[in-house]
Amino acid sequence: MDPKEAYSLKVISEVKLEPQGLIHGETWIKENGYHTSIFLNHRPILEGKVSLPRFLGEDLYYVRSDGSAQLLSQSSYGEPKKVAELGKINKYEKHEKGLLILGEDLLDKQTPSAPFITEKRKYRFDGRGLLRTRTSLYLVRGEEVMKVLEGDFDVTDFATNGKRVVVSTTQPDDDLGLNALYDLDLDTGEVRRITKEDGMILAVAMNPHGDVAYLGHDKGKSPWAVREVILPELGERYVCGKTCGSTVLSDIFDGAKDKLVFLKDQLVSLGQVGGEVNVYRISDRKVDRLTEGQRVVRIFDYDGNSLAYSFMTPEKPSLLYHGEIYDPNPGVKGLTPVKINSSIEGWGIITGDRPTILFIHGGPHMAYGYGYFIEFQFFASNGFNVIYANPTGSQGYGEEFAKGCVGDWGGKDMMELLEFVNDARKQFNLTKKVGVTGGSYGGFMTNWIVTHSDLFSAAVSERGISNLVSMCGTSDIGFWFNAMESGVEDPWNPESMEKLMRMSPIYYVGRVKTPIMFIHGEEDYRCPIEQAEQFHVALRSRGVESKLVRYQGDGHEHARKGKPDNMMHRLRIKLQWFKDHLE
Repeated sequence: MDPKEAYSLKVISEVKLEPQGLIHGETWIKENGYHTSIFLNHRPILEGKVSLPRFLGEDLYYVRSDGSAQLLSQSSYGEPKKVAELGKINKYEKHEKGLLILGEDLLDKQTPSAPFITEKRKYRFDGRGLLRTRTSLYLVRGEEVMKVLEGDFDVTDFATNGKRVVVSTTQPDDDLGLNALYDLDLDTGEVRRITKEDGMILAVAMNPHGDVAYLGHDKGKSPWAVREVILPELGERYVCGKTCGSTVLSDIFDGAKDKLVFLKDQLVSLGQVGGEVNVYRISDRKVDRLTEGQRVVRIFDYDGNSLAYSFMTPEKPSLLYHGEIYDPNPGVKGLTPVKINSSIEGWGIITGDRPTILFIHGGPHMAYGYGYFIEFQFFASNGFNVIYANPTGSQGYGEEFAKGCVGDWGGKDMMELLEFVNDARKQFNLTKKVGVTGGSYGGFMTNWIVTHSDLFSAAVSERGISNLVSMCGTSDIGFWFNAMESGVEDPWNPESMEKLMRMSPIYYVGRVKTPIMFIHGEEDYRCPIEQAEQFHVALRSRGVESKLVRYQGDGHEHARKGKPDNMMHRLRIKLQWFKDHLE
């Protein structure tokens, strides 16, 4: 398999149930970009850079992207009618006073090159760049597009039943990205706070009666907290599986996001148990599972009678279910992983007594599971064993397990991974060389593990972390995330800096013997490229084999939804690195 073949997939990117039938979208790579076809009852109705299709009454609405602008259009039987043009459109809903849109302003073409001045700690964000605009709520009435809620914060979501409007925003602490829920008066723009505690709000929903619910948690800035479905005004909360929503990773480019459906007396959400993600329903104060199996549901919709969803398995990248299963990639069937017997849950795609690569996930409070990975199948098809696991810190096993790595990055989690590698080698009688790779926190662990072990003959660190001190001042979240994860209050006092340095791979760079390649997007604001630069320069200065690969125009998502040509180049150069050092 070559990289072009690996990425020759169509993925389900939209699922919407309407009175007119099922809308679904299929996205694929075309001319170094992403192209989408929209279908109604499996008949094509739109094509191009289109998203968010839905019917409002008899009219079809959708968003079309054109460079830096996004256009919301209304189509009946003639030419599409322009409803609104913004820099970004995230969501829209009908209200008795007009159409509500969540989005960002369209910037003047000169703005991106103009000077930028800030007094905030969070002044840029991965995937958005410098925060020259904020996400606001707009109301469209006739030809008029007006902002009804804006400020030096983000409106992260909203819900309405056509009368009441509830918003989630980062007003409690925009620097930390803490959310709260508010009632919004469209006439005055005034808000009234609903939730008492700050936390994370990933999706908001409202039923026709005006009851409101959200998916998230109210435990402050704790990134390890289990996510719940919370009805703040009724004092009710529910957990779907081990955590609501999904933290199971994949590298397919479907753009899946957290979602919550609220009908009259039913709430529907995704829920995760270990590496499985299924659809759950909350009704009569009980939680039951609507789907079952070793799968990862990605996108879903529910109308009270019918359920439609896209899902993946380790062998199939993207399937659509609505009464029956539709496969947009009938010719694709990946190799099947098997469970590895170890102290943590993990899997392996075993191709024989060949070189083995350990993959380490990011987060650290994310997870691997029963999803499809383009990269796993690519390396397995090219003669490598692929093994991957969920060490302490992973989500899907309860909050205590997820919190277990806090203040101990590179401690118990690393020992579990080393044990996992040895268990896999024993279970399958593997005698050849072993490599290691990972991204984000997985990049941190890759950097860390080669400073504490000589087990690996080669490493590839992607969008990784080498210096927790410098990252505090250069990452969009580092100033609070690094402090929380390392268990310190003020990362800039001498004691905290000492702890952060001792938790940093760069502190032990003199121990490294393993050849390592660093892959990084130049516009990564989550784990800035300086993290790779300093480790690379330190290793080269000490005579250790190191290579730095920089991708212009790509951010932290460079391996999941970056520039397609870069993603293919990445697989090609990564494969060559491991072939050169492991075979």
